[in-house]
Amino acid sequence: MKDKAVLHDHLDGGLRPSTIIDLAHQLNIKLPTTDKQLLADWFFENISSQQNQVFNKFELTISIMQDEESLERVAYEAVEDLTIDGISQGELRYAPLQHLRKGLKPQNVIDSVSRGLQRGMDKFGGNFNSILCAMRQNEDSSEVADLAISNYLNGVVGFDLAGPEYGYPPSKHIEACMKIHNSDIGLTIHAGEAANFSYIDDAIFNCKAQRIGHGWQIIDGCTENDGLFEPNTKAAEYILEEKIPLEICISSNIKSGASDITLESHPVIKLFNSGFNVTLNPDNRLMASTTLSQEYEIAKKDFGLTEDKENEIIQNTKNSLFQNSNL
Repeated sequence: MKDKAVLHDHLDGGLRPSTIIDLAHQLNIKLPTTDKQLLADWFFENISSQQNQVFNKFELTISIMQDEESLERVAYEAVEDLTIDGISQGELRYAPLQHLRKGLKPQNVIDSVSRGLQRGMDKFGGNFNSILCAMRQNEDSSEVADLAISNYLNGVVGFDLAGPEYGYPPSKHIEACMKIHNSDIGLTIHAGEAANFSYIDDAIFNCKAQRIGHGWQIIDGCTENDGLFEPNTKAAEYILEEKIPLEICISSNIKSGASDITLESHPVIKLFNSGFNVTLNPDNRLMASTTLSQEYEIAKKDFGLTEDKENEIIQNTKNSLFQNSNL
């Protein structure tokens, strides 16, 4: 198994079904089933019609991540699961303000996740850090940016805008993004997954994003000729020339219902062949029923990714980690 790295992996979207069952039992939270396989199927099934259904299932996972022990456990198990999948470097993202329902302070949340990641690294090795997400439908992104900056030496390497795209362009959070831009923290923004190319343009030029979460709709800023994408917009040209990493999540794009993209129409390999800095990621391992290894298998089986190209994407990903960058 090749040594890999991951950029885009949501902590609350990658829990083990067995852990959900265990923690829900401890917390007296009702589940649709207590069978591990059936629960995994429940998270995966019926998410392709509306993206909001995905977010509803996040509500369940978040509800069992409201105390220090649960947060630490989930982070530790994420390191173990990623290590088993051949990943030695990675950045796990989560929204700290989503975990305050039982009285935790934001710093308690961050400390708990960082302890779990460190405990995982102590046992399994590797280098794993976190990215703090602000939910773009809320108005507390500046607070999350401050938390990211103040925890730079506590395992936090990045800041992200996540949540529903439509109606919430990145520049609605310009204050938070400028704080991050003027700090040592890396900036990635979900853009061009559900919403159109203008959100990518906004993320790059107004918010100074260093990476783009998903971003496959960059094709709308390009012209396709002979199976390759040539930029016809300043944003696409900039992303190509500056090698801005695109955090592509094939399975999640198809299964989440965020757009009408299909496996047959996904532009991942054409973007790579066109010179864009493509990286492969699982996004939400539980919700999309995938792993990073499975994403590479899809790229090889369905898009003809060769071993040389696979190695290049793996190296692209390692080079694009905030924890490996001179920001």
